[in-house]
Amino acid sequence: MKVLVIRSSFQSDNFVKTEYAELFGMLKNECNAEINIVGEEQSGLSAAQHADFVMIATGGVENLFKNLWSTGLLHTTTLIADGRNNSLAASLEILSYLSENGNKGRIIHGSNEAIMREVKLEARLTTQSSGKSAACLFLGTRIGLFGKPSDWLIASGVDYDYLREYYGIDSVFIDLQRLICGIKVVNDAEAEKVAQNLVKRSKSVKEPSVADMLAAAKTYLAIKKICQEERLDAMTIRCFDIVKACNTTSCLALAMLNDEGIVAGCEGDMQTLMTMLLAKKLCNEPAFMANPSVLTDKSTMLAHCTVPLSMCENTIVRSHFESGLGVAVQGDMPLADYTIIKWGGRRLDKMFVVEAKAIENPYSDHFCRTQITFDINLKPYLLYKSIGNHHVIIRGRHADDVRVFMRENGISAI
Repeated sequence: MKVLVIRSSFQSDNFVKTEYAELFGMLKNECNAEINIVGEEQSGLSAAQHADFVMIATGGVENLFKNLWSTGLLHTTTLIADGRNNSLAASLEILSYLSENGNKGRIIHGSNEAIMREVKLEARLTTQSSGKSAACLFLGTRIGLFGKPSDWLIASGVDYDYLREYYGIDSVFIDLQRLICGIKVVNDAEAEKVAQNLVKRSKSVKEPSVADMLAAAKTYLAIKKICQEERLDAMTIRCFDIVKACNTTSCLALAMLNDEGIVAGCEGDMQTLMTMLLAKKLCNEPAFMANPSVLTDKSTMLAHCTVPLSMCENTIVRSHFESGLGVAVQGDMPLADYTIIKWGGRRLDKMFVVEAKAIENPYSDHFCRTQITFDINLKPYLLYKSIGNHHVIIRGRHADDVRVFMRENGISAI
């Protein structure tokens, strides 16, 4: 990695080296960076041709940058400025100059640690192969849609033709009647075994009866059979129709399928299913699809009635929140680091991602069964810029991987 540092003639190279010694040390130690400092009075600026980043060390360098750019010496438009010595002011003028001349640029700004995070991310994007492009990740994927999206999801659909043409994803439309018939013929003994295993691994069973457990287990086995027959990598279901037709829920089925490697979402929400699929393909993590439910200036609580059992420290077998029927999962998730993601738009052209720490597994009868609170204020995003209701939670800190994916595929950050 090569960093070109430009300064005004009012300052010396030694001043810059002393002023930015800590950042230069981090760049060299963590990125093996080669750092070249130049000023207006200097000649021999050939190093500029190979710069990956231009660090603006002081104000008064706007014309120096303009001369380098206009003579073709510079090829990067990524600037670094921590704000000291009028560096940010100069960077803003330079960014405006680039924009007026039809060039996109950006400024990496903040503390040394924040700058290093962005520099590493940019470097990864520049040097790594295209193995994380959307088309490569999803090529050959088959998604099953069990019924249409739920009626209340008025902004969560996708362009299925675009999914196939750009991502190489085949969408398989499955009549819910096929599933309903399949549930009726599931072997009782197989369903009993599934139900017994669930009870063994759960802390307790609250509302569901033995009959409820068997019906939920049959739903799981019937969905799994169709997934195998159709060779599905992922599926989503218009689940409330199953509640009405079969007096049971698919919450348990989705929890178990996600643990078995079949990405499974509810309510027919295709944008969220694609987010869950991305979590598996890109980060190798199962995903909890949840509703933002309680927002404060310091925290955000999300909740839903299904969660991969493998993401929970313990579980309680519950009924479905809205209907009071069937089987749902109340899970306690570890108080650890997570990444919250939402990929949205009919052509999946925008995305939100943030990392947060879980601080509580609360419980209230006013929300879906699994509830988890994070130490982050998402009100500014959710109340003004949200790209949908459901958001996806995965274990660990994966925001940088997601941002690299976004930049590779021209996805706008929200």
